[in-house]
Amino acid sequence: MDNGLVTSDGTKFLTVAEYDRFVNFIPMKFRPIFEINTITGLRYVELQRLYDHEEWYYTERNQIILPKGAQRKVKQKLVKRTIDKLPATFPYLFKAFLECKKPPARNTWFEDLERWSGKAGIIPKVNPKTPRKTIESWMLKAGIPEIEIYSRQGHDPITSLRHYQSLSFIDYEMRDIEKRLIEWGILRGKIWTTQ
Repeated sequence: MDNGLVTSDGTKFLTVAEYDRFVNFIPMKFRPIFEINTITGLRYVELQRLYDHEEWYYTERNQIILPKGAQRKVKQKLVKRTIDKLPATFPYLFKAFLECKKPPARNTWFEDLERWSGKAGIIPKVNPKTPRKTIESWMLKAGIPEIEIYSRQGHDPITSLRHYQSLSFIDYEMRDIEKRLIEWGILRGKIWTTQ
């Protein structure tokens, strides 16, 4: 089932069909971790810290506002980062996330993702970077302005362009991406039209 969807650094990114198939193989107690990771595009370390800092999620605004220390990345230039355009159902998903076990250590999560990839028939295997790379690739290909993607994801334009310059989705995959991004509140209107 290898369709070769990888970024230039070799990280697997998923089509919507692969995402749905993969999620079905994640045990329910871990599913909100993967879903929130994909919807928000947080780095895995940021997701781990979000679990310990639920105050970073502002329910009334349906936004996550990460302070500078959320990732402790040496090259971090932003004072804070806002993850918005979240689904209307995000408060419920966030509650489920907080009720789950704490997101495991990165190496344990890597092993879990690898095991579930095998069960779902996903090749190359999903890794801790896959959720972030997946949402970034979907947003970029759906025509969301690059500056919005960069500020939401917390990295510079050169990094994004280097990883995603050769992305290629076929028509039905693009329609699936558009539909999912609209469901998730990230994309506000349709760009694909059926002839």
